[in-house]
Amino acid sequence: MNRSINRRRWWVALIGLALLVPLGSLLGMALQVEIGPTGTLPHLLLTVIPDVTLQSIALCLGVTVLTSSMGVLSAWWTSTCEFRGRRMAEGLLLLPMAMPSYVIAYAYTDALQFSGPIQTFFRELLGPAFRLPEIRSLPGAIFVLSVVLYPYIYLLARTAFTERSANLLDAARSLGCGPVRTFLQVALPVARPAVVAGLSLVLMETLAEYGALSYFGVQTYTTAIYRSWLNLGDRSSAAILAVLLLGFMLFLMSAEAKARGQARFYTMTGRTVRPRKRQLSALGGLVVGFLTIMPAILGFIFPLVFLARLLLQSDNPYELVRFVAWARNSVTLGLLAAACALLLAIGLGYARRIQPPRWVAAVHQAVSLGYGVPGAIIAIAILIPLAQVDRWMLDVFGRGVMPVLTGSIFALLYAYCVRFTSAALQSVDTGLQRITPHIDDSARVLGCQPRALWWRVHMPMLKGSMATGALLVFVDVMKELPTTLVLRPFDFDTLAVMTYQLAADERLAEAALPALSIVMVSMLPMFLLIRQTMKTGR
Repeated sequence: MNRSINRRRWWVALIGLALLVPLGSLLGMALQVEIGPTGTLPHLLLTVIPDVTLQSIALCLGVTVLTSSMGVLSAWWTSTCEFRGRRMAEGLLLLPMAMPSYVIAYAYTDALQFSGPIQTFFRELLGPAFRLPEIRSLPGAIFVLSVVLYPYIYLLARTAFTERSANLLDAARSLGCGPVRTFLQVALPVARPAVVAGLSLVLMETLAEYGALSYFGVQTYTTAIYRSWLNLGDRSSAAILAVLLLGFMLFLMSAEAKARGQARFYTMTGRTVRPRKRQLSALGGLVVGFLTIMPAILGFIFPLVFLARLLLQSDNPYELVRFVAWARNSVTLGLLAAACALLLAIGLGYARRIQPPRWVAAVHQAVSLGYGVPGAIIAIAILIPLAQVDRWMLDVFGRGVMPVLTGSIFALLYAYCVRFTSAALQSVDTGLQRITPHIDDSARVLGCQPRALWWRVHMPMLKGSMATGALLVFVDVMKELPTTLVLRPFDFDTLAVMTYQLAADERLAEAALPALSIVMVSMLPMFLLIRQTMKTGR
């Protein structure tokens, strides 16, 4: 038994080392740069870092204001008010999570450009002098990212509002507090940890975004990393920018954990009573319903309509034939990555469950951080050690040997596992936590060995959790852009890559088909989430 436990611990150590080595090599490369007066770091401090820092801060501030407003208010109205269409709004408000931000950016660019249908309509109505602000700008990027990311805050805030005891709200009303005062002084402070947690996820996604920001010409750390590495060939600058961005991500994670760890709100009664929904008047219900559903219209319905319009305008059968190859590549990568990440998650989760030492739990937590690391950082961190291995093989076997790791399917799967194993691990951990230790003890008393315990007891009980984790990884891989853009093999294009490249070439009509395909696949977990939300009310 001890030998089996030690073997599992060794496997955990190897998995953790394989998933964390790329980030270690990135830090090592950043530490080797020149810091003298003519070195890379002073040059970046004088030229690149101030501009990308200011743009990143402005972007984060704008996204914070818009996502907080849309997410918190929508959650409050659907949790405490009764109006026509409320049940439909609860589901629609989640759908923007199925829309990749770069897809929405392309849809809004086509809709709001000078020759687009909206400006054309208003010029005919108001005269030829009518102009809308340029969507491909920093305010446009703030708007696009906000209508995509607000569901993170909406989900967590709605759970906080729904699960909080109705006694708090009743006490506020009995003291003469109106709806606005009750929201500001009672409900919002209670939901603050949930809002902060959702906002931290929003900011991490904002800093990690590449496709939409690159298309809009907004310079942030992610776009600067990509430009330095691929366009300018300056790996040292890319490594330094990646480490700085990684530091911002770790700061957001620690700030969220600190805010969540210090805030505790308890219900003093023995059970949680759902707050009674306030019946709105006809006019009030119409206004609240319109304001509640508007984020879903802006983040899902409006872009979907314009993508469909672009698709109907495209009549290039050659692109339709190539679309089959792009879809095949995307699905193949998604399935392989989902299988690999699920196997790694099962190994890590199961090892932590069976007599884990502290370092196993530490590896478990470190691997979980991969999901918060931007794809551009993962790509660079993967290329560094793989390039060193290819260089070593070239020195050993001669110059006739072609690189076999960089620019390969293996490199892509490796990067996907580093970033997305956390998604599968969270699902597997949730399933394992629902299996009480008494079941394990009973199986051992009946002579069940650890391997048989897994196959005969745990696996049948974890089928749903494993399927959910694999589905999440599959959808994440289908939408992933910067990692695939950097690490994909030569002439190996996916739906996400071709959507970006066609849009970058201003071929928006041809980009509509792969963009809509990504959206349709991404809606699979959204339907499951909406069904669960409708069933439990959480």
